[in-house]
Amino acid sequence: MVRHILLLAIRPETSPGEIAAIRSAITALPDRIPGLINAFWGVNFAAEERRENFTHGFTMDFESRAALEAYAPHPEHQPVAQRVRAACERILVLDFDLP
Repeated sequence: MVRHILLLAIRPETSPGEIAAIRSAITALPDRIPGLINAFWGVNFAAEERRENFTHGFTMDFESRAALEAYAPHPEHQPVAQRVRAACERILVLDFDLP
């Protein structure tokens, strides 16, 4: 199993409605993409001096590295990824194998 983590620095001009729509789109993906087991979204409550402007984030678990690789070009993922990129100043990704 693989864990996929994204930390998001949301642009100040991104509306709360757009943030909510992105959250809904991300958390709906496990029902639409084979090999994607789950998706969890959260608001970063760490002290401001520790978060480097990363205000939101999400995690996803995949059955395998192959499932993660198939996720990137998947047609259900592409429009969500475009929305995330448009809403963010920075995105940090961490992928690792789970035991």
